[in-house]
Amino acid sequence: MRACSLKQKKGRQQEQHVLVEGWRLITDALQQGIRQGICFIVDTEKTTDHMALYTRGKELQWQFFRVSTSVYQKLQMTSSSQGIIAMLPFFNHTLAEAETLQLLQPVVYLQDIQDPGNVGTIIRTAAACDVGAILLSPNCVDIYNDKVWRSAMGAMFKILVISHVDEDMLQSFCQHTTRRLVAAAAGAACSYEKMNYKQPFVWAFGNEGNGLSPLFMQRCEETVTIPMCVNTESLNVAISAGLILYKAWEMNGFSYEGGA
Repeated sequence: MRACSLKQKKGRQQEQHVLVEGWRLITDALQQGIRQGICFIVDTEKTTDHMALYTRGKELQWQFFRVSTSVYQKLQMTSSSQGIIAMLPFFNHTLAEAETLQLLQPVVYLQDIQDPGNVGTIIRTAAACDVGAILLSPNCVDIYNDKVWRSAMGAMFKILVISHVDEDMLQSFCQHTTRRLVAAAAGAACSYEKMNYKQPFVWAFGNEGNGLSPLFMQRCEETVTIPMCVNTESLNVAISAGLILYKAWEMNGFSYEGGA
């Protein structure tokens, strides 16, 4: 079955589709206008309870199929299934789209982050505080990994997520949009709460174990740190991103509308 291949990265790349599971994610996809999904619902689910979902899906050129429990079990990705799963087309957002964002709306760059839970949590947090886009380096975890989607929840449909952005592409983007590239790193001289957040930024966060690479740090205009108690480990990257992104939003009055 074509849908079964989407449980593996190779299959997702070949088909240019991702498999998402659960009423919440699929309802969010429809609410955000995702077109041409293919939805599978197990026979035991009551069709009459979800007519609004079917109606909206038909408007967006979705296809719906009833499947047996045995077929559905081959598709499901979680142990506690909700009886609904869908194939959605890849987003294929581009940096050109990110260049049209409000100038003060932050952009986040993730370098070589491997944990899907961290990436999903950063996306969910970023969407909650009105970040414009998430850019991922070529060596980041696959953005269509199921654990990324489950951690991000419906935020995947509410923010630009752009994969395979290398350092040269990022630098060009910063130049075109007059954004300052700022690194979050341990031991920096400037603490994050002292920043002037009313500027166009790209915030860079690095790999869980190694942080941002030394060569990448040389490209950054500034480096900031988050103070911690002595003799403590570094903060989880998703926590670090959350602290900085919420501080930026707070210092802009919880709104980037009408920014520079």
